Amino acid sequence: MRKFSSALVAVLVIITVTFFLMHSIPGGPFDSERKLPNTIMKNINARYHLDDPLWVQYTDYLQNIVKGDLGPSFRYETRTVNDIIRDGFPVSAAIGAIVILLALGIGILLGVIAALNHNKWQDYGAMLIATIGVSVPSFIVAGLAMYVFAEKLRWFPPALWEGPESMVLPVIALAGLPTAVIARLMRSSMLEVLNQDYIKTARAKGLATRVIVYRHALRNAILPVVTYLGPAVAGIVTGSFIVENIFAIPGLGKWFVMSISNRDYPVILGVTIFYSTLLIFMNMIVDIAYAVIDPRIKLSDRKGE
Repeated sequence: MRKFSSALVAVLVIITVTFFLMHSIPGGPFDSERKLPNTIMKNINARYHLDDPLWVQYTDYLQNIVKGDLGPSFRYETRTVNDIIRDGFPVSAAIGAIVILLALGIGILLGVIAALNHNKWQDYGAMLIATIGVSVPSFIVAGLAMYVFAEKLRWFPPALWEGPESMVLPVIALAGLPTAVIARLMRSSMLEVLNQDYIKTARAKGLATRVIVYRHALRNAILPVVTYLGPAVAGIVTGSFIVENIFAIPGLGKWFVMSISNRDYPVILGVTIFYSTLLIFMNMIVDIAYAVIDPRIKLSDRKGE
């Protein structure tokens, strides 16, 4: 209950800061359009309540959020912010879910192999792959993947959203960084766990390395990866602004970029609030996952209370 209350306060602070920051920017949402007569501008401002005092706009916005209404889009008259999130988020989430699964599978495997073969060629090879994944930006990987797999080999479409095959290249572009981070976290954590006394005892009993890793070491070594997954999942499933623009994917990231260039305040606010809420929710899921993976964490919390 305490965590839920803290999350509500955090969301309120984010809404307030974002709202007033957006309204402190010089110019209005319709300033990029051609010069309109004053009468028409007054009518537009009256329609969207932009001529109300700022505190009135703020309280109205909070009341609408409580009702689940993030407001209309200034740029697209027939669409609301809810419509844009409803259309864009499933696309970004589908790509993001595959990226997370891929990053978890490959990253954990690389980390475990590197730790079990510490200071051997397997360790150096796995960390070289991880270093490349951290160092090369996603837009570079996107360009290379588009050139090789779409232009030369013609295995996948270069861009647009035409079905499951359109997800392959964006997934390749986005999976590099989280895979590398998970591999590095898993390696360092696994090295520490493998030096614990209970692991040495398991080895002394003659247990196979496979049994020691899967039954005793992996569960304790994966906690840093779980910590990383909270913000990482929220960031990935809500879409990459750059990669979605490169591949012309109609995800949430692309809408967010377009809303900034169009000064579409309600969309910027709505997507920011949606992302922040998802981030806070994922951090709460991570806290629950801690207790599931390691019951000692849950026990210590109860004693603390």
